[in-house]
Amino acid sequence: MRESLEQHIVQGIALTEDEFIGGKVKVFQPAKGYRAGIDAVLLAATVETKPGTKILDLGCGVGTAGLCLMGRVSDVEVTGLELQSVLYEIAEKNRIVNNFKDRWSLIQADLLHLPKDLALGTFDQVICNPPFMPKGTSHASPDPIKLLANHEGEASLRDWMLAALKLVKPKGAVTIVHRADRLDEILSIFREKKAGAIEVLPLWPYAGHPAKRVVVRARRGVSKPMLITAGQVLHERDGSYTPEIQGALRMGEALLF
Repeated sequence: MRESLEQHIVQGIALTEDEFIGGKVKVFQPAKGYRAGIDAVLLAATVETKPGTKILDLGCGVGTAGLCLMGRVSDVEVTGLELQSVLYEIAEKNRIVNNFKDRWSLIQADLLHLPKDLALGTFDQVICNPPFMPKGTSHASPDPIKLLANHEGEASLRDWMLAALKLVKPKGAVTIVHRADRLDEILSIFREKKAGAIEVLPLWPYAGHPAKRVVVRARRGVSKPMLITAGQVLHERDGSYTPEIQGALRMGEALLF
């Protein structure tokens, strides 16, 4: 990711133009406050597709995950759903600047009140990067955009997952990146809603260190045992990214379970 000095304004918010996955996509995002991290890029890297796969990026923000996915795979269609009007407007700007108008559609809506024209059970896959912090957690950001991106608002983690499972097709995959210490909550909701074939991809910050992030995938209405994979180590001892993570972040390579 390389940050450009060029700035733009959306709803009074200054933006930077950044390059992701080796310049394959450009991402406008707020210069301060809410900034896309590596979680969205790695989430996109784990998605396995075939030609014509239809994917929903639930709570897409400025569209980083969907953009990186389309930058890596040329024959998928992505729909982004975003609540915050300023992030939706920035995502629309990103859709145009990357020439993804034919493959990327955007919907401004609340996942707690899904629009009637968004048919349930129609997506091959749903991906999401929900807020990591439960509602009411201390140290909340004073920036309202960053606050809603990082802290649960009216929609809890459960609400995010229920919406994802409603929107994905039977046997379709829901993939979520989240904090490792909330893995038990994620697994319990998947099991409750009869989503199986669960795969857990731990993201180890360094070899021998506990995972802080996990990517979890489950399939709606599929009954198969859970698999905890070997995971991926993010950093070498000197702090640089491992070759696998470097490939996903800088070159748009897949990061398979």
